[in-house]
Amino acid sequence: MNRASQVARRTGGLTLIELLIGLSLALIVLTAAFSVFISSSQAASEIQTRNDLRSELQIAQNYLAAQVREAVYVFPKGTALQLGTGTGYTTKRPSAGAWRVGDDAAPILAFIKPPADVTVSCASDDNGCYTFYAYYPVLRSWWVSKAGGANNPGQDAQNQDRWLLVEFRANFVPPSTLNPADAKAFRPSLSAINSASPYNPPSAGQSGRLLLDYVRPPALAPAGAPALFMQQDAPAPSTLQTPGSVSVSVNLAVSRQIRGKVLQVPGQNAATPPAETVQTITVFPRNLGSLAP
Repeated sequence: MNRASQVARRTGGLTLIELLIGLSLALIVLTAAFSVFISSSQAASEIQTRNDLRSELQIAQNYLAAQVREAVYVFPKGTALQLGTGTGYTTKRPSAGAWRVGDDAAPILAFIKPPADVTVSCASDDNGCYTFYAYYPVLRSWWVSKAGGANNPGQDAQNQDRWLLVEFRANFVPPSTLNPADAKAFRPSLSAINSASPYNPPSAGQSGRLLLDYVRPPALAPAGAPALFMQQDAPAPSTLQTPGSVSVSVNLAVSRQIRGKVLQVPGQNAATPPAETVQTITVFPRNLGSLAP
């Protein structure tokens, strides 16, 4: 075979070795590109999740603050509360024992709000009722295992130890023996409220609903971090509450683990002061003192 034919055959295609080398290089490039794509997708997903957590925290905190601001009475620290049966999934404490205001291990905030519409009677319209409100945590894994429908946020195996923040409501309905005028003017009595221990909220219209998901429990908080709820009571909280004498601080932090990485809002690191690992808002209820003693 002469030199010319060898050159012609050589330029007519690739050898097997050249083809394998080319495929190997292409595979390396594709693998690198795929890794960059996966990393970028995960980073984008984490950013979106963090933004969602931040938005949900802000919405829940603003809503809760607005509710507290309208309170006519805030249950003082030390008050024992019995919510529902105490064993239902919407009222089950994340730890053993009874609900007690001021217990940081299972914090609870409880207060009474005035009617949303004073022109209607509670006997015929819930908007005319004084309403008992309570906010407290429930263990996420427990809630998910029991709840159904829209009240179930869905399974999340990596975050079973997180809390859910729950809103509980119950209406103070006037006795059926009252005439329409008295029923419309009906309001709960502080003496009746303070004489019960534990205090059982009225049974009418009781409901518990999910307000915020992935609330950080104390076990995951740094030492010295503020409790979920903190309140400053009046000098004689069981009988005397006036505007400015009671304040409530809501200290929220959310934490969610995704693919082994913990996303937290507010963001934090080892050097973050404990007080800055929560988002705090302090509220002074403005309708205190309007209930009969």
